[in-house]
Amino acid sequence: MKRALPIILLSLIEFILLVYGIYSLITSHPYQTVGCILWGLVVLYIYSVRPGSRLHISQYTDTCTGKISKILNRKNVMCLCCTLLVLACILPMGASPAYNGTIPEHRNQYELLARSLAHGHIYIEYDDIDPGLDELINPYDPAERDGSGVHYHSDNAYYKGKYYMYFGVVPVIMLFLPYFLITGHDLTTYHATQFYTAFAIIGIFLLFYQISKHYYKKMSTITLVSLSTALSLITISCGIAIPALYCTATSSAVCMMIWSFYFFFISIYVIPADKKVQRTSMAMLGSLFGALAFGCRPSSALGNLVLIPFFLQYLKSEKEKNEKQSLKSLTGRIFLIALPYIIIGVILMIYNYARFESPFEFGQSYQLTGADQSHYLTSLENFSEVRIINGLLYNFIGFTPIAGPFPYTYYHSAFVNFPILLFVFGIFFDKNKTIARKNNMYTLMVTLFISPIIITAIQICQAPGNGSAERYRMDIYNLMIILTFLIIGIINENMSDAKRGRFNTFICLLCLWVIVITPLFILYPCEYNYTHLCPEGLDIWRQIYMLH
Repeated sequence: MKRALPIILLSLIEFILLVYGIYSLITSHPYQTVGCILWGLVVLYIYSVRPGSRLHISQYTDTCTGKISKILNRKNVMCLCCTLLVLACILPMGASPAYNGTIPEHRNQYELLARSLAHGHIYIEYDDIDPGLDELINPYDPAERDGSGVHYHSDNAYYKGKYYMYFGVVPVIMLFLPYFLITGHDLTTYHATQFYTAFAIIGIFLLFYQISKHYYKKMSTITLVSLSTALSLITISCGIAIPALYCTATSSAVCMMIWSFYFFFISIYVIPADKKVQRTSMAMLGSLFGALAFGCRPSSALGNLVLIPFFLQYLKSEKEKNEKQSLKSLTGRIFLIALPYIIIGVILMIYNYARFESPFEFGQSYQLTGADQSHYLTSLENFSEVRIINGLLYNFIGFTPIAGPFPYTYYHSAFVNFPILLFVFGIFFDKNKTIARKNNMYTLMVTLFISPIIITAIQICQAPGNGSAERYRMDIYNLMIILTFLIIGIINENMSDAKRGRFNTFICLLCLWVIVITPLFILYPCEYNYTHLCPEGLDIWRQIYMLH
């Protein structure tokens, strides 16, 4: 009777949802029917990941036997879920008129720069430049600029009478310029965010699959898929909400960093040390993507700090396996690995110097935005220990009161939004340390823990306010989710079979929280766009969540 009770309860809930879904469809409320279907899947998922579920048994691997098991092996399930998640994330990006190109000349700086580069210019070809900007004492002060009545183009960098795009040029070179040259038309910016978001998700799934395959063989497929899905959503959720311009820059950089991490991991932790050509080739790809991140968004590119432990482990493995190799051979391979950073770094410095007469100025000091940032990189005026500490606390553990109207919630801090990220603190437990050292990953994991703190502190110093905008946290989420996965994998791998089922259930429920709550977080920054430009949007989501 005890075993039958959960099935009876599940059947009752599903029957109620089925009846209500049919009733909603009959009464012309199709989105409530969709909501019934989705909540029915949620209930089914909760039942499926219960502690005693066979889905937690690690026999669901690539070596399964039987027709059904072969179809539902780990690789196929990962591919299916990855595809569905990509579609679920990129398709809604064109829903809001604020970002889908419906509003002419809105957040189209990438398109404009592509046109300019096609015409042989690195500045944006505005034909209505107001000379009054150069007559202001400080044109970067929004109060002085607005008070003077001069005409200006917001969200651009302005220097010596010309406008420049302060967002990274790599997406323009990769996507916007080729599209413009081939078709003669502009690539609407949100399409680039769709591209980078899709490949970021694919990169996360591939990375977690490789880590589990080589180090966490006891991790069940349902746990791996749930973690891959939830941690991907954490990384790119803000890009779904505001997919043009700001998140185009961040999503492109995050995508580059994820693939950089993937190739470095394959090079150092998967390919044997005696296969020098393969290792060097993969490491060079890691360097290439890591270097390209600086041309997308420098703040996200600071995640290249993980290069340090990767490099140390590379040297260690080379020494252990190839003690008699010549110093010249090793030096040559290290140079090849560093070459992409050198080449792309030099190109970006030349590009910066051509625009702002400084190789290290990406345009932040000359932004025409809602805050004067002209002094942030040239002095320590914005540095304050108290401000940094408060900013770190707000970014990681701060809580914003629940709102009255739907969707009821705001973006909070990282750990309040996504409690599963609290697993990063597992790096401080002695047992986890021991296993991480055994896997030669402890230094890497420490760097993954420290890097988000360093990046956030720099953002607090260089950005207006306390650097707490959710799109800024995209710079660190990709690092935090990797460490979260590594810690969860260690705990799961070294747990008794009796406890593993309960632990996996707990992890799957934390993942479910991310999957259910993420759309509400996405709706908050879009509330203005839905309410004023697409009034029916919020009403649709109310019906889906069955709150209408």
